[in-house]
Formats: sequence, C-alpha cells, structure tokens
Amino acid sequence: MVSRRITSEDFPFLPIRITVRGWETEAIALLDTGFSGDLVVPEDALPADVGPPDYPMLYRVADDRIASTGLFYGKIEILGMPLIPRVTIGPLGSKYIIGLGIIERYTVTFVRGDRVIVEL
Repeated sequence: MVSRRITSEDFPFLPIRITVRGWETEAIALLDTGFSGDLVVPEDALPADVGPPDYPMLYRVADDRIASTGLFYGKIEILGMPLIPRVTIGPLGSKYIIGLGIIERYTVTFVRGDRVIVEL
C-alpha cells in the first residue's frame, strides 16, 4: 500500500466527500475524538429522496442527553485519501462531525491548534 499524507490548515477540520445512495456532497467536517461513531451530518443535509434510514440509532450527545436518529450506510472520502466504502452516517445536529470510527483508520496529528496532519 502506498502511504499518503494530507495536511489541513483549517484546524481541527478536514475536507470530505460523502455519498449516500447516489447523493453526494462535499463539506468541511470537525474531527471529534470524543465521538465513537463514524460520521454525523446536519439533520437537514440528506435530501428526502435518499429514502428511509437503514436502521434506528440512539446517541449520547455532549450534554449527556440521548438523541434518536436513523443511520444510513454510505461512503466517505477525506479528500486526498482513499474512499472508505461502508460507514454509518447519522443526521443529527447542525455540523459535519468525523468520529473515532473514521479517525482510528489513520495516524492523525493535531499540531498545536494550527493544523491537522492525516497519514495512511
């Protein structure tokens, strides 16, 4: 496998491309090491024509509340890295958030609030 490395000067965010059932978008996502899932997208990000969720999910959110959402299977690409073909995507809240389910696939270095380095 060829090693890859990208650097984001937009700390602590990374550019991503998401695909769910033929729908695709690019966004800037927050890296959240306190989130154990794969990916959260804003509640209104997925259009209605992607269809119903693949299964229901409960999340414990930052303020310790339990939030319910439907999860979708999709694909994610951190731009400059290989596509990850099967991730869970939960529409919840108002931000794009990458969790440990994605982060742990890479070596990620947070450089003093300045930049993020991602290596494969």
